[in-house]
Amino acid sequence: MRRLAGLIVGALALVAGDAAAQMTGPIDIFPGRAQQPAQATPAPRRAAPPSTTPAPSRTLDIKAFAGSFAGSGVADSEDTTYLGVTQRDLDVRITAMADGGFTIAWTTVLRTGSDAQPVIRRRATTMTFRPGPRSGLFTATDNGDPLQGGMLSWARISRSTLTIHQFSVREGGQHDIQTYARTLSGTGMDLVYTRVVDGERQRRVRGKLVKNAG
Repeated sequence: MRRLAGLIVGALALVAGDAAAQMTGPIDIFPGRAQQPAQATPAPRRAAPPSTTPAPSRTLDIKAFAGSFAGSGVADSEDTTYLGVTQRDLDVRITAMADGGFTIAWTTVLRTGSDAQPVIRRRATTMTFRPGPRSGLFTATDNGDPLQGGMLSWARISRSTLTIHQFSVREGGQHDIQTYARTLSGTGMDLVYTRVVDGERQRRVRGKLVKNAG
């Protein structure tokens, strides 16, 4: 189990990406000196230091994500070899439950081929999550042992993003983790989907969905 936990942590670190580096410029440690000529060329204006005011950290309740959303998604350029010009239609419905959990059902329609001979593939998934041991953490009700061919799934809410992770182990022993990050926006929801196999990202799709009325 320790080895399995290590694989999960390593895959999630790759999905999250590297943290942005910060750099500050030099500062004047002799502000009181008066030896400079009166007409000296002023020093270049330095960029203002980053604000120390913390960003809002309030995490939304699962009820804020409830509703039906529809839109489309495309793959990043690095994935076009695999996906070609595939267009993906996206639908998702999230239902909050009385016990604090939620049910999520999403459908992906992939369109390939030509206008004369279109090829359409449809994938539908429904999952139910119950509240986990910590606030903002959820566990799937159908979890199984990845080493026995099952899938381990969990969800978490961080600020305005609901993220679902699905971890499995392939027949050859490679670990496979899929991540769906759904972030509420002004008009609906932004989706970032990634798939990492044995520590290497295989796919990333970005999508935008609009919340349906009613």
